[in-house]
Amino acid sequence: MIQDIFPHVYHNEYHPHEPLDTDYVLSYENNSAILKSDLSFFQIKEVGRNTSYTYLFEIDDRTFYLGEIHLPHQSIPIFELRYLENSYISFACLTGWQLHQWLIENQYCGKCGRKMKLDTYERALRCEACNQVIYPRINPAVIVGVINDNDEILVTKYAHSAYKNYALVAGFAEIGETIEQTIIREVKEETGLDVDHIQYYKSQPWSLSGTLLFGFWCRAKNPHQIIIDKKELSIAQWITREELAKQLPSPVALTGEMMLKFVKGEHFQ
Repeated sequence: MIQDIFPHVYHNEYHPHEPLDTDYVLSYENNSAILKSDLSFFQIKEVGRNTSYTYLFEIDDRTFYLGEIHLPHQSIPIFELRYLENSYISFACLTGWQLHQWLIENQYCGKCGRKMKLDTYERALRCEACNQVIYPRINPAVIVGVINDNDEILVTKYAHSAYKNYALVAGFAEIGETIEQTIIREVKEETGLDVDHIQYYKSQPWSLSGTLLFGFWCRAKNPHQIIIDKKELSIAQWITREELAKQLPSPVALTGEMMLKFVKGEHFQ
């Protein structure tokens, strides 16, 4: 998946410091990431010191900073970054994008309207007037692989989306519910099905929507009673692994990897 950048190692510890000439600069314009023509990162020494830099994170021994780049470059639309062959480049750009959006959306305090400032101790924005603290927003959501007694998987297609490939039941957690309750509610709301035998698979940070995805497998208790929520879905149907194998989505996202696991017969453990 997109966060699997081995042999590179992502360091999310927060300790901002002055940039070195060899550190990297991430920059964004018009919902696109700015990269060199060869799809590599600009370095501080190339961009120059006549701009301000905001500390983001580190990968291996290089620190990434947010800054403005006014050099010849290539712009990659944010939603196309996931398709780059180099997941290291994709992951860094998308993680930087999530932090970039957080900074833009929280420039002013929601309590008193004063200008927010970056904290020096933790990754947070702090209002010096009223001490309001804002952390990067992370939205918990579920991806659900629903299996029936015939060992078929429930696939869906969104009703109003540019994405036209098969997907799995998915949705955001609501206030006051557990992730397990989110699974039961989302499957019921979107397809009318009741589920049990819920089994955790794995998680994935998904910076395109500021989401932390939780993948689960479960069994349908009433597999013949699909009732589609037409506001959300255009299709909800059972499919065999042989049929799904003909049109698998990319495994860069949790949905694609779970579908691949199902095709290989590696879903329930």
